Amino acid sequence: MRFFKFILLFFSNVIFAQENIEIKHLSTAINSIGAELNFFQDEKTHAFFTAIREDNNNYISSIYHSNFQLDQWSKGSYFSPFNSDYLQSGNLFITRNKMAYFTFCKGANCTIYSSKFQKKRWTTPKKLDERINKMGSTSTQPNIAIIDSKKYLYFVSDREGGYGGLDIWISTIDENGNFGNPINLGNKINSKANEITPFFNHNYGELYFSSDRKDGMGGFDIYKAKGNLTLWGTPILLAEPFNTPFDEMYLNFFTENKGNFSSNRLSSLYLDKENCCNDIFSFEIKRQETRSPSEISKINNYLPLSLYFHNDEPDCCTMEITTKIGYKQSYISYFLLKQEYIQKSHSTDIEGFFINKLQANFNKLNNVLLKIKSALETEQQIELQIKGFASPLFTSDYNINLSKRRISSLLNYMHEFQNGSITQYLKNEQLVITELPFGESVSNKKVSDNPRNKTLSVYSVEAAMARKIEIVRVKVKE
Repeated sequence: MRFFKFILLFFSNVIFAQENIEIKHLSTAINSIGAELNFFQDEKTHAFFTAIREDNNNYISSIYHSNFQLDQWSKGSYFSPFNSDYLQSGNLFITRNKMAYFTFCKGANCTIYSSKFQKKRWTTPKKLDERINKMGSTSTQPNIAIIDSKKYLYFVSDREGGYGGLDIWISTIDENGNFGNPINLGNKINSKANEITPFFNHNYGELYFSSDRKDGMGGFDIYKAKGNLTLWGTPILLAEPFNTPFDEMYLNFFTENKGNFSSNRLSSLYLDKENCCNDIFSFEIKRQETRSPSEISKINNYLPLSLYFHNDEPDCCTMEITTKIGYKQSYISYFLLKQEYIQKSHSTDIEGFFINKLQANFNKLNNVLLKIKSALETEQQIELQIKGFASPLFTSDYNINLSKRRISSLLNYMHEFQNGSITQYLKNEQLVITELPFGESVSNKKVSDNPRNKTLSVYSVEAAMARKIEIVRVKVKE
């Protein structure tokens, strides 16, 4: 499985705070239990992507293409012109004049090739010259940028002269297609860690890339920097929902506010958090130019919103009413127990709970917090009502305190959200939290209070639904 981690490297919210971001997991026509990377739309109804699939116990990276028809992407099909019987292929980028750049790899060594669409066919791939494909080093992940009517190649390489690991480099392309000597983007972009998957957004003059540097959320995270060529401002870590504790990479824009990226986050089809396996996600940034008090009513359209917990979490077996654990941590650890619940619940409904309740509501939570922050920026004082619940295991006093700890974990996550962007509003009491701990008082009668019967007291759908907090209402405080 380490092969996947290797291949990700080589094939591999401004923070969008004031915007509504919709992220969709592409269907199984594109995604599989293997790895899918670098989904690139060269036309509105036509796209290419890199996929790593198993073939006779070997993992093969190849380029596939898909058409958008009947409101969905067709099943990806092997695209012969950009593949080889002997080499791994991936990282396709196609310019508006139909010049394709992509990567062939043999073992750890990757080189960049080009092909041109002419006379209704793609020409035989041609290896770029030695300035780009330097002997003894890897060159991969090409991205073409047009800046002030001049053409440039951004790419990734581990050649000498970098800052450590994989770095992003730039080379000029003249009118005859000749390349200039590559220049490292410098220490504003590159670091001792790995910097990969560059994409230059012409609309905003921004470079998007991924890095596994230490200041991220975990794994590879997506950053953006303002500037061009080799002159860049300090990179900004994109907020959720773009980044997670897992790997996010290959972000690119197809339109001004739509694009795709690759991630092995919890909702991917196959999860091995150490090494595998990315899926393709699309995104749309719905920019909000104005804000008004009606934002409150928009928030309440999401409510009530229930957030769920594993048994006795957070902080089992204590009478404390607060916790240091944030809800995101509880959510991730709970989601990773999905297979255990499926095996022990003896119910066909428990998998639906994990996807349609636990996971879906965490995603809704991030949208709610974005809208709350937007409303707070209008200088309104807002009250947020949160109820806490528990299953009937243990005593009523314990369950009341457990309910309070669960509410506390959400407050911790609110402090963590978007690098503390809501914290100031909690401290100055512009955002007021009303806590309503109910314990087990409204728990479903089907939930057992017998600790020996874990099927009904812990693993049943009813028990899972009982262990929650509920954001009930948001209102302007009078």
